[in-house]
Amino acid sequence: MSALRKSFLIFFLTIFSINIFSNLIVNNFEHSEIIDFFVNENTGEISTIVENNYLKTYDLKEKRITHYYSTSSIPTHVEWILDNKYTIIAESDGTIEVFNNDTSLLNYKINVTDESISSLSSFRDKIIFTSLDKTVYVYNITKRKVEFQRRFSTIPTVAEFYDERTILVADHSGKIFLIDYLNNKEIKAIEIDNYSIIKLSIVNNNVFAFSMNGNIYVLDKDLKIINSFSLGLTIREVSFSPLNENFTVLTMNNQIILFDSSTLKILEELKPDNFNIKAIEWSNEKNDILYLNDGVNIYSLNIYSKSIEKLLELKKPDVIKIIRNNNHIYYLTSDSEIGVFNIDSGIIENHFSFSEEIVDFEITKNGYLILSENSGYLSLYNSEGTLIENKKISDFKLTTLEISPSEKFLIAGGWENNVYVLTLPDLSVYKVVENLHNNWIKDISINYNETKIAVASLDKKVSISDFPKFKNTIYIEEFPYIIWSLDWANNSNFLSMGGFEGILRLWDGRFNQLYKRFEIITASIKAIEWSHDDNYIATGTTDGNVYIWNSKNGNLESTINVSNGEIVDLTWSNDERYLYALSKGNLLSLIDLQQNNIPLQSIIFEKGYSVSYRKNGEYTTNIPEQVENKFFYKNNPISLFEAVTFERKESINIPILEGPVINVPSEFLISDKNNSLLLSAFDNNLITKVEILGQTFLVNSQSYYLSLEINPEKLTSNVLEISAYDDDGNKSTKYVHLKFENIYLQVFTNQAEITNEQGEIIAIASRGDILKLKGVLGDTYKVEYIDKEGYIKKAFVTL
Repeated sequence: MSALRKSFLIFFLTIFSINIFSNLIVNNFEHSEIIDFFVNENTGEISTIVENNYLKTYDLKEKRITHYYSTSSIPTHVEWILDNKYTIIAESDGTIEVFNNDTSLLNYKINVTDESISSLSSFRDKIIFTSLDKTVYVYNITKRKVEFQRRFSTIPTVAEFYDERTILVADHSGKIFLIDYLNNKEIKAIEIDNYSIIKLSIVNNNVFAFSMNGNIYVLDKDLKIINSFSLGLTIREVSFSPLNENFTVLTMNNQIILFDSSTLKILEELKPDNFNIKAIEWSNEKNDILYLNDGVNIYSLNIYSKSIEKLLELKKPDVIKIIRNNNHIYYLTSDSEIGVFNIDSGIIENHFSFSEEIVDFEITKNGYLILSENSGYLSLYNSEGTLIENKKISDFKLTTLEISPSEKFLIAGGWENNVYVLTLPDLSVYKVVENLHNNWIKDISINYNETKIAVASLDKKVSISDFPKFKNTIYIEEFPYIIWSLDWANNSNFLSMGGFEGILRLWDGRFNQLYKRFEIITASIKAIEWSHDDNYIATGTTDGNVYIWNSKNGNLESTINVSNGEIVDLTWSNDERYLYALSKGNLLSLIDLQQNNIPLQSIIFEKGYSVSYRKNGEYTTNIPEQVENKFFYKNNPISLFEAVTFERKESINIPILEGPVINVPSEFLISDKNNSLLLSAFDNNLITKVEILGQTFLVNSQSYYLSLEINPEKLTSNVLEISAYDDDGNKSTKYVHLKFENIYLQVFTNQAEITNEQGEIIAIASRGDILKLKGVLGDTYKVEYIDKEGYIKKAFVTL
């Protein structure tokens, strides 16, 4: 029994949750839209908010991260108080996190509500915040206690300290309240509008109030309206200059209007045409500089000269697909780069950039790249990146490529309803299957012996056809939602399918029926991958988890939390001990399924840069040391129990990856003249055992040689699995694909049925008939009989 199976049996029916350390080294760049940002009035640094559970603070001059805060939910607001001693972060689950920037031992959380925080402001050592639970809270940070709370009949939208004892609160129905919070006494309430008040500011003892529908009010200290006017435009955001002499309004139609705070006259009107503005903040030190966010980067805008400069390039291309090829992982980015990541060293050793937009790619066993371009072209490049073939296939984008196991065919599908079958390596069109589905092609998979092809589409159907002729097509139409991913098993005709609803299904391709519906529902399934021996199925989901399923009994064996971002792609190692998971944020995680941990994680940047790191602080990167802080931030916790010392290495070799080396051909021809397979195994230390065909050969040396006599009666498939173990418990596995030549079987029963893959009888053999052996499947032989190929029970024939 393999070490992987032992591990699963020991923890049978247990769900593991592996602690991640992806925040040990933090990506300087975002891979989701920046939904808001805030400027630290003391330092000028900015903090960005994306749809993830963290907050990053950037130095605009150095263009690097200065702080990274891991939060319990998505941040909504941030404040800095007491000369930057504390960073206060409000969150969508109602939590207020207080980060002490001197020592993390003094960090703590404020949990007074379960509803999202809608506004946050501060005064000295106190903060005031509003919640969707209709309550306003005043909290003393140094005393760690709530000093005031009041529940309103409507939802408060914003609150500010008016002075050291009074606060202003506005709500979504246009009311403003002046409250003596120390005595819990309402001083005055006034209704000024019928729409939500989204901003309150105190300027020279006057109160500025801004309603969502574009009305602006100026009130005196007694909350009497002394001026008001309407923009006639919906207001998205308001920001005041450092000395409050000006303020800007961002409207929903992408317009920026600059006002004089004293006269309320419009000084400038700007409407950038080249990008959509998501948020604005004034510079902390310059009265003529406004910061803009377009969801991707941060810009500075001189409001008088109207010149725009990019300050921070925060969003980088996404890695959208990975393919493992021997000891390399090839990856494709959204800006049409393909990189070659060396698994052994943890460094990207090569990368290629393409002028055309690359949508998908495949790689052959000899390292040739096949690319689908946005324009409907397919291209073939050799391992050096030299173009060999380029052909126009479709007038539409081809988003999905799949190579058949024999590499005779390439299958392509995309935005139109057609599926294209091409021959390799010339990319000639072998067959065009028109209108196979009623919507775009989402995923394609071919079974191990190239007799079946499955196609998933946005029409919520999966089609299964005979390959390569696309005959006898059937449709599985039971899905209420789109199937995003499907994968045939490596040694049998079982198809795994999953998608938006989070249910994993197995389809039996022999009998064309649903075989198993896994009981546990997960988050939406983005990626599916069978292990090489078909014992396990890995699924990656939108909640950042990887699930390992037992394909035989349907049990969930383990759950591994990889990151906060969705899992994009998965690939197994040859020995099935390791699984590589690509998640949002260009995070490549190596999962050890025996030890149930993540020994190595890597962040992939553009232009072939990467950083790989371990939990002990060792890291390796091909980025020059003097500029590495422009790409990643080493999040060194300063807690006594969390301290990490970072050490840069030339390369990172994971000891647990160094299993025995097995030398054996990947293909072997068994004939009437030769059935002896020669193999050898080597290890740095001691090899303890070698397993083949259910036999265990005990070994106690650094090298081992074996001549194995292969008897087809003992085979269960055309793939021979060879495993070797060392004294550290490491396992290596190699697969030998078997072919048969001039080997014949004789029928010894009176009548023996020969069936096709669907179990239908195609011939009857009689006693004494001679059959040619073509392969093995379970308890049957694949044979050739009177120009027909089918399956016969082993019990009916003899060699």
